Amino acid sequence: MASEETSATPGNVALNPAVPIRGIRMKFAVLTGLMEVGEVSHRDVVETVFNLLVGGQFDLEMNFIIQEPDSIVCMVELLDKCELTCQAEVWSIFTAILKKSVRNLQACTDVGLIQLVLQRVSATDSMIADLLVDMLGVLASYSITVKELKLFFSKLQGEKGQWPRHAVKLLSVLKYMAHRNGPDSFFSFPGKNAAAIALPPIARWPYQNGFTFHTWLRMDPLNNINVDKDKPYLYCFRTSKGLGYSAHFVGGCLIVTSLKSKGKGFQHCVKFDFKPQKWYMVTLVHVYNRWKNSEISCYVNGELASFGEIAWFVNTSDTFDKCFLGSSETADANRVFCGQMGAVYLFGEGLNAAQILAIYQLGPGYQGTFKYKAEIDLLFAEHHKSLLYDGKLSSCIAFAYNPRATDAQLCLESSPKDNASIFVHSPHALMLQDVKAVVTHSVQSGIHSIGGVQVLFPLFAQLDFCQPSSHELDTSVCCTLLSFVMELLKNSVAMQEQVLACKGFLVIGYTLEKSSKVHVTRPVLDIVLAFSRYLSNLQNGILLLKQLCDHILFNPAIWIHAPAKVQLSLYTYLATEFISTSDHLQRHPQGGHRAAGHAHAQVLLLDRQPAGSQRSRAQRPRRPEAHPEGDTVFASLLLLFVKQLIMKDHGVKEDELQSILNYLLTMHEDDNLIDVLQLLWQ
Repeated sequence: MASEETSATPGNVALNPAVPIRGIRMKFAVLTGLMEVGEVSHRDVVETVFNLLVGGQFDLEMNFIIQEPDSIVCMVELLDKCELTCQAEVWSIFTAILKKSVRNLQACTDVGLIQLVLQRVSATDSMIADLLVDMLGVLASYSITVKELKLFFSKLQGEKGQWPRHAVKLLSVLKYMAHRNGPDSFFSFPGKNAAAIALPPIARWPYQNGFTFHTWLRMDPLNNINVDKDKPYLYCFRTSKGLGYSAHFVGGCLIVTSLKSKGKGFQHCVKFDFKPQKWYMVTLVHVYNRWKNSEISCYVNGELASFGEIAWFVNTSDTFDKCFLGSSETADANRVFCGQMGAVYLFGEGLNAAQILAIYQLGPGYQGTFKYKAEIDLLFAEHHKSLLYDGKLSSCIAFAYNPRATDAQLCLESSPKDNASIFVHSPHALMLQDVKAVVTHSVQSGIHSIGGVQVLFPLFAQLDFCQPSSHELDTSVCCTLLSFVMELLKNSVAMQEQVLACKGFLVIGYTLEKSSKVHVTRPVLDIVLAFSRYLSNLQNGILLLKQLCDHILFNPAIWIHAPAKVQLSLYTYLATEFISTSDHLQRHPQGGHRAAGHAHAQVLLLDRQPAGSQRSRAQRPRRPEAHPEGDTVFASLLLLFVKQLIMKDHGVKEDELQSILNYLLTMHEDDNLIDVLQLLWQ
């Protein structure tokens, strides 16, 4: 295209992203100029923006990978000057291509798109704000830095009883932040010719006790053209004569190959359908048996997916000098892996099913060497911990490569120092071509860096803030905040310990008490009950459950003014499921009688109250017509709860009996007195 330098018009340059003589910023500058003088239509702007992003003819199915991250910044600056309909169309399509490829998400992360959007969102139109929030949710679930998280929370700080513009919409991004499917760091394979991780020569392959290849992977094809023709390799470990082991994909199937002599070998097809855009834990176990056929077992996500009995042993004294992760020894474009891969392990033993299931519990983000129990911030069953940290896994690691242990393109081998090396010389591998080690930032790590879960407490204090455009309260805010807190706690022991230390549920319960009772909705109750069930089944959840019960679940000031249906659901849960499933409320120094005391307080606050309480009774919700005996139903449920609570261990305690007697002495409602006396009689 040498002639284009002299013959191309500015319009042609703007609309032709393949012109080699112009930088991406110049192309966008020309497009901006043409747009400002009205030389290009709305349709031309949208098409040209995406052609420039992908460096060719954009197609949502065939060509959607962003080539130059700088083009994203140019696009944002261009959209500042576009009409709303043009902005809306661009952001809609842009969000769609983010969902189709991690490469696009990483390109946005590289240029700090979250920060660029947060700086603009409060000044945008309501329709555009909805689209931006949707896109922010996709980006934040992939990666959000501490700086971006600080900016995000600053956009939520209200003043004078009002939320900032679009702040409540921004809150919905929290729903996406806590949900992550893959690891925080991974190797990114672009699917280009010769793009692979090259391992140094291996002196002798470990086979005596079998061997196990293990990693997390995610296929992320560039397009759907050659899905059935390409044979992307997961790994290839071979000698110069072509003998050795490999595994490659054909469509959604994984084929494991063993070449015992030139042109002769065995293949095993793993009976599992690997789908693109999904993370899988793949563990291939080879067991060498001297007196019978050897075995191959493939585990996917910790479960046995395929098994075969084949003579797998490659009998050679040659050095394995053609060893690659993510490609075959030829490394041509049709045989390179395209996607992401987590930490890669080769164990010098055939792992058993129990060990593999225990490793799966660690999740895709684990990149250690199974030496230190304290390294994991996860809730773990003891039998899994014993399998992981008894020293067997750590001692049999032949090699380990993880994306956090890299130096430029050098990938550092990370197995324990005490383990014997299987390599001829230096064990470090090399990332070739555009293979990268990508490190992302989860919201959990970001929250830790800016003060932990306490940064959310000021937002609970804003529950009664109004929207800038109206004087109505948004009842979804409480549900969103509580849901986010619960998700953070489920995924982190450190977060749970922090909530215990700072009495987080006391703070949240207090703000719910003081806020309008319109926030105490059925979805809010459902979240609290779901977390109560979760903690009830958690081995070390007793202290957190007690705090949740004391300050939220058993707090009458929160629930007494809630709609009758919400109260009925709560009391039904307490009287039935809570008592029957929770072993945490047995009598011990940490509680039990406190719970009973709170339950008595709830009984005291029923509508049938002593004289002089008309004001609080008037503020209580009316019982639904479908439940004319609503008070009786509530009382019976609460008393059933109290009875079960008292009888759960060894009968009534002195302080509980005193509480009941005080109640009888101060109550002047005959119905209530009869109910409680019947409780004592039973």
